[in-house]
Amino acid sequence: MSQKVSLKRSLEMLESRIESLPDEKRHLLQEDLHMLVERMLEAGLELPKRVRLLDDFLMEEGIEAQFDNMPV
Repeated sequence: MSQKVSLKRSLEMLESRIESLPDEKRHLLQEDLHMLVERMLEAGLELPKRVRLLDDFLMEEGIEAQFDNMPV
């Protein structure tokens, strides 16, 4: 199996995992998604717009989650 096919399959599986999580937990997989995005770009793959948007969204959610846990 080629690297590009393997990366695309990994993306599909990771997207499914993200979708299966409750909204408040999805940001926990952002780092995994971002690393996969980087590997795909290095391999010369064009990223679907939805993947870029998902990566950005999860990053923002992760930042917000950090503030939710701060004592006041």
